[in-house]
Amino acid sequence: MDSLLARLEKISPSLITLIRPAIEELKKTIQYAGFVGVTRPILFHPLMLGSHHAHFKDGILVEVVRRNKRTDILAAGGR
Repeated sequence: MDSLLARLEKISPSLITLIRPAIEELKKTIQYAGFVGVTRPILFHPLMLGSHHAHFKDGILVEVVRRNKRTDILAAGGR
């Protein structure tokens, strides 16, 4: 994630100031997931496309999906 920030900062320094709070929140989320024992890959979808994502437009949405079946959503939540 830090390499992504470095590349974005070179491309658009003004953009990085806008998205830095969101990036910090993502870093904390990954850290908390590690604390509770999550070992699976964590994927990010920054555009959050889909009808059920409308409820979480201003925060983070977490989905638990069945392995190898991205359409099988087992749980979803966020703030």
